[in-house]
Amino acid sequence: MKVNIKDLMFTKFWKKPEPVKQETVVIDMMKDDVDPDELTIENAYKTRWIWYHTILAIGIFFTNVLLIAILLLLAIKL
Repeated sequence: MKVNIKDLMFTKFWKKPEPVKQETVVIDMMKDDVDPDELTIENAYKTRWIWYHTILAIGIFFTNVLLIAILLLLAIKL
């Protein structure tokens, strides 16, 4: 059995795949945002969650500043 190189080039394994057209999906990022005029338990939870994590981030920032200051003091004294 003789195998021709041209025959191999046109097999389904050697063909370039045809370009697939992909649809653009638009995601509405603002869909589940909190509306301040609407008073629901879900909106209250989201608002409290934001404030809670903001306060935590501020606390972590000041803790890091304090730790760096202690590290510098120890580095200078020793």
